[in-house]
Amino acid sequence: MNKPITTLVASVAVAAVLTGCDTPPTPQQRTVSQCGTAGMEPGTGEIDVCSAESVLLAAVRTIFGYLPSEQPDQRAAFRAARDLIDPAFAQQGEASALVWAPVSAPQWQQWRRDGIEITTLVRLTEDDHPPDTPTTAARVLSVQLHPAEPPSIELAVYARAHRTTTTAAWQLAGLEVIA
Repeated sequence: MNKPITTLVASVAVAAVLTGCDTPPTPQQRTVSQCGTAGMEPGTGEIDVCSAESVLLAAVRTIFGYLPSEQPDQRAAFRAARDLIDPAFAQQGEASALVWAPVSAPQWQQWRRDGIEITTLVRLTEDDHPPDTPTTAARVLSVQLHPAEPPSIELAVYARAHRTTTTAAWQLAGLEVIA
């Protein structure tokens, strides 16, 4: 990659301490185990789970698709993407969702209180990434958060996807914010 990676390992521990022992209920998950795009119509909003890039774009768009007026915090946005996330990463990564973007708890609560809407734009970048294998892929994505009240927030995200077999659906397996 063209930029150094900052791993947010400590953020998991910090976020876990901040969230306490309560575990929010897990939303109902849609089981997506096999690739099967036959019959998928363009423009239906369906995600091509046989495409690592489609899954990474959709998952990152959902994870950073903040809706402060509807979500109590960033973890709710992360939970909304669970259908596209590897279960092990879903379990460990939820607490980190609080610190990936530089949005403090007071800022989130202000957005929530004021009904501020956030527009999220996610795109693939041209940054280098490891070569794909039949069961692993990684991409660098640009994430732009545009609140109705400036300033905007821009992030570079290194996202990894994997699948258990060449016919299984891709899932987000890791995410790091790049400094």
